[in-house]
Amino acid sequence: MSKRTVTLDVREDIRKGREPFGNIMQVVAGLKGEEQLLLIAPFEPAPLYAVLAQRGYAHQSKPTPEGDFEVLFTRGPTKGA
Repeated sequence: MSKRTVTLDVREDIRKGREPFGNIMQVVAGLKGEEQLLLIAPFEPAPLYAVLAQRGYAHQSKPTPEGDFEVLFTRGPTKGA
């Protein structure tokens, strides 16, 4: 079964000085078993990795050509990041 991806782009919130952590955690709390989160941010959100790992999420991070980061959070272990 293929996972459905929920995308959350926090770049505009961060540019406007708004803290996106609460919104990110709200989206994570609402994910169903077959869903994964694709987070788009203007920097690599490394502190978030440990927080979501405690909730059972692994991550794969990659920079975009524009200099932002796309991070895919999925339940369970993954190979590297």
